[in-house]
Amino acid sequence: MPLKQAVLAFLRHGRSATRLMGIALDRRRELGIAGIVKRPIGRTRAPGAAAAPSGSPLPPRGAAFDVIYAIGYWPGEPKRYRVFNPAEALSARGYAVHVMPFDVIDDIRRRRWQAQALVLFRAEYDRLVGIEKALDYARRGGMRIVYDIDDLVFDPNLADRIDALGRMGPHQRRQFLAAMSRRRRLMQECDFFTAATAPLARAAALLGRPSIVVPNALNVAQLRLAAEIAAFPPPTSDAVRIGYFSGSPTHQRDFAQCELALLQVMRRHPAVRFRLVGHLDLGPSWQEFGERVERIDLLPPHALLRSIAETDVNLAPLELGNSFCEAKSELKFFEAAAVGVPTVASATEPFTAAIEDGVTGFLARDLWQWHDALEFLLASPSRRRQVGAAARASALSRYTPDRLAPQIAAALQLTQSDWKPSGISTSRKNRPKECAVGTGGGA
Repeated sequence: MPLKQAVLAFLRHGRSATRLMGIALDRRRELGIAGIVKRPIGRTRAPGAAAAPSGSPLPPRGAAFDVIYAIGYWPGEPKRYRVFNPAEALSARGYAVHVMPFDVIDDIRRRRWQAQALVLFRAEYDRLVGIEKALDYARRGGMRIVYDIDDLVFDPNLADRIDALGRMGPHQRRQFLAAMSRRRRLMQECDFFTAATAPLARAAALLGRPSIVVPNALNVAQLRLAAEIAAFPPPTSDAVRIGYFSGSPTHQRDFAQCELALLQVMRRHPAVRFRLVGHLDLGPSWQEFGERVERIDLLPPHALLRSIAETDVNLAPLELGNSFCEAKSELKFFEAAAVGVPTVASATEPFTAAIEDGVTGFLARDLWQWHDALEFLLASPSRRRQVGAAARASALSRYTPDRLAPQIAAALQLTQSDWKPSGISTSRKNRPKECAVGTGGGA
């Protein structure tokens, strides 16, 4: 590694250690002195190296691609839905795609790679990665520079809408707000944006660039597993299991939208069980149910899909009227739909567009609608099967790689050339591992 690159890498690692030390200090009572010291040391590996046990060699100097994706956000599943699933879909259509960590974005310039489009996923403006030179090279080479975003995490003025922010310590809160500002700055350097939902696209467009909706979708492995589950469904039982799958610690106020209705049906129907996967704090009202509440830690993607398939009803609450929540993707609907499980969801714009109320799922705007939808589904296994089957048919017609690829190609204005090798290449060990998640999520 050249000396300048080594120095920049050292500075990035030092900065990461400083940030992690601040977060550790916020949690000093929980971690103790030893934990405060160990945490920054154990978590300052490069994002690419942490993402998978092995990787592909760098493409050769002068390599040409249709799309280069640079991943700027590694926790959880967002990168799978916003980068790896699109890359897979495009590759199957014959496009050449390269996926890389944003931390090594200057490899594009140094190795003289070419592409029709450079997509920056949830990245932050960062001089230490050589972003100015990389963007200048991309522009001079005629690349369309695109910022892809999956959550409303680029406007510090809206930060108070994010539930988790109130539970952060002062160091982590400052870092979170600074990261939002850095994302915003990088977005303003791009030609246009792609966003997971229409509300998110409208919010991004306020920065003065065109914004295009590119929805989340399932990948081939998910579809294959869903087909396997449909062919060999989990055994039935007398118990009725309602599931909530929380992928990030930002959903406490979301769950409150349906909590009272859920408590009511739990008290009324002794056969009902509640399965909670992932992050959520249940209050004292839940203690009366004892073993009827099943808590499961974060799950890898395939285990998550199997866990959803073992439930009878899926919950997808979001805080209505909260712009952060209103911009969330409908993926909690189509993940459950893929395995034939009916969903009751908050009536946000994305869920309303995805769900035909009363046919492929249920939309709730208040406590009573949550209660009525749950009671309707609990009353009859045949109702649950009917709605689940309709949901599955809808998901398989709308959220597949075959539907996703043309949307991405149109958004990125891709044209295929015979001289580019099709397929996906990766650099710096950045293939996605089976990350432990509750569900695909966001901030």
